[in-house]
Parts: sequence; C-alpha cells; structure tokens
Amino acid sequence: MTRLTYTILDVFTSTLFLGNPLAIVRVPMELREKITQSRKQTIAREFNLSETVFLHEGNPDEPLEIDIFTADMELPFAGHPTIGTGCYLLSRNQTRDTVSLRTKAGDIPVTRGSTPGTVKLCVPTNFKIHPSHPQLRTKALQLGLVASDYVNGLEGSEPVASIVKGMTFLLLEVSSEAALGRLQPTPERPNAPPGLGEWGDFVGLYAFYERGDGVLRTRMFDRTLEDPATGSAASTLCGWLAKTRKGEGKHTFSILQGVEIGRKSEIEVTVEISKDGEIEKIELGGAAVEVMEGSLVAF
Repeated sequence: MTRLTYTILDVFTSTLFLGNPLAIVRVPMELREKITQSRKQTIAREFNLSETVFLHEGNPDEPLEIDIFTADMELPFAGHPTIGTGCYLLSRNQTRDTVSLRTKAGDIPVTRGSTPGTVKLCVPTNFKIHPSHPQLRTKALQLGLVASDYVNGLEGSEPVASIVKGMTFLLLEVSSEAALGRLQPTPERPNAPPGLGEWGDFVGLYAFYERGDGVLRTRMFDRTLEDPATGSAASTLCGWLAKTRKGEGKHTFSILQGVEIGRKSEIEVTVEISKDGEIEKIELGGAAVEVMEGSLVAF
C-alpha cells in the first residue's frame, strides 16, 4: 500500500473549528506520475470538504504546483485552498516571507500578512462581468423570502461575474441581514445567462448584504452545499462592487461569511481600479490554523 500524508486546516480564521476546513495532501516527487487526476478526485470525495488541495513537493524557490478539487470537480482557482496552502507552507519555513503556488489559473505569489498567522495573495484575475440575468426560478425556491427581501425584487435581473474562466457567481443582493439568514440551500444552481461557454463551468450563488459599518455579510451556495468561506466568490463580489460602485482608487472590503452554519469566517479583499475604470489588482487575505494530520492509502 502507498500512503500519502495530509493536514487539515481551518481557513479564514485563527480559531480552531471555525472558518472553512481544507485538506492538504502532500504528493512526493516520486509519486507525481502515479497519482492520477481521477484518483485525486476520489480522494477529495472521501474527504468531502469544500475543497482538497494536492501539494506537489518540489523546490521551494520555484512555484509549487497544487491541484484543487471539490468533492465532484477540479477547479482552476479557489481562495480558501490558496490561502490555506500559503499559511501551511510559510508556517513551516520561518525564514521565508513569500511562496509561489502554481494553479491551473496561473502562478500565485503568497506573502506573510502584517498580522501573525495571516497571508495575502494576488488573485489571478481574468475578470468579466456578464449580462445581468433574471432569477425567477432561483428566487421561487427560496420560500422564506418575499419580493421586498431582494434589492432588485422578484423579477429584477441580478449581476453575474467571473473572477477567472470557469469560476462564475450570481451576485444576489438582499435587503437585510435577516433576509440573508432566511436563505436556504436548493437542489439547483442559479440560472446562468446564455452563451457563457467555458466561463460557466461552475456557477455559484453568492448572496450579500452590506451592513451600516461597511462589512459585507455573505453566504455562498452550490446547490445543497453551503460553503463556510469562499475566497473566489468574495474576490468576484468585491471586484464587481469596486468596478461598478466605487470607481478609481484602492478599496478594501471586509467580508463575514459562514455565520449561519456556525463556521464564522473573516475574509479581506483589496481591489485597485485604474483611471479608465478597469480592475488592476485584486488581493485576498486571511488566516489559517492547523487542526489535524494523518495519512491515507492512495492505492
């Protein structure tokens, strides 16, 4: 039997058993070609977490390749896996302040944050705002909400945006924190605008409410799954808000997610908008704490 070691961290928190759990499975160089993508998917399904990372060991002075899987698909990029893997690697090498991760969406430099135990990274961005789209079916499935709970009403179109190809979110703004709390998982994904093509490989529902203190309260649903913290969705939302509502300059957002399911997660996103109104940079930040470690039988 061949075994792989793994570590589980809680991400976007510095408190044990909060945040979003992440499994990091280490793949030694000699097993790189033996652990197939299909086997990685099977292992991720066994963990049954929001995401599982497969970390390919290599030269720390070069980008370290990672593969990111949900329980049923591989992703080109996701926020909490990259933040968690960055925290994990830098915690094991106190002499380094930066590590680079190679994802399907590109290389991501991760640096230590100003607060101990935190990191920040530049999100690989191919930002695109798609045509707004009515969500009659999505809203009809939310039996606990009425028209006034939606900022755009029952029949109004809702914004849809992508952080990179294959990671797209319906951005559903609700009118109160109470309405946000009444949202429920459903068996269906949101109705995507026609013609998304490869942009629409994954379409999640990211609901949000902006509190009076500026904090964004959010929830992310992928059918019956509610994600405790979603860095890619947070980056998408903040990119959209900065581009459509803020304009030129550097804008920092604080996001609070996972409260309703007992997994409070704290996410920070900074977006830089150029003079011509385009996104120049999106930076994602957060903490992580190790919870457990062990080994698994790969084959």
